[in-house]
Amino acid sequence: MTGSRVRAAKGQGGLLRDQLLDIAGRLLESGGADALTIRAVAASAGVSPPAVYLHFASKKELVHATCLRVWSSLFTELEAVSRAVPDPVTALYETCGAYIAFGLRHPSQYRLVTAGEATEASRQNEDACFRYFRDKVAACLDAGVPVESRTETARMVCAGVHGAVSLLVHQERDAWPRDTGRYVRRAAASTVQGALLTASRTCEPSTACVLRPG
Repeated sequence: MTGSRVRAAKGQGGLLRDQLLDIAGRLLESGGADALTIRAVAASAGVSPPAVYLHFASKKELVHATCLRVWSSLFTELEAVSRAVPDPVTALYETCGAYIAFGLRHPSQYRLVTAGEATEASRQNEDACFRYFRDKVAACLDAGVPVESRTETARMVCAGVHGAVSLLVHQERDAWPRDTGRYVRRAAASTVQGALLTASRTCEPSTACVLRPG
């Protein structure tokens, strides 16, 4: 019965909060933003809605916390795939692939942060992601890759990885490519190659350029 609130033991309020976020995350993944409500979280936790409001003042705050909890692991994942890679261009490619794969694993959270209700999460993560990729571009510049503007090139990288994720997460899963791993690799490679090849000059694409050996 959801009307009988289960009180957390003294000093265990943080534990209940984590449990509520676990439930909120599962609801979000299985049913999207519409499924994530204070009442639904309370019912799944076996507590009353007021017990949830003790930790989250509104649904929006609950959405923010749920999304930020997932997104907080993004940079750990990015560093995990690039930390031991000595070549900065390869490291940039690996981080782009990890970013795209992350977004596809968490489509609901990705949509909410980049184009939905989680506006505070969006502000925090947009800036952090941009600065992260700009640092990766700077490493390429330090290694001798001709880059006129780290900021402009980082924008191209961010546009590429965000576009690759958004193209799929706004569609039904049955419209996704069968081999998402191949999609991730190609999208990451296209992002890095396109951004770095045009980092020192703007060139118009042509058949001759595409068919040029090497």
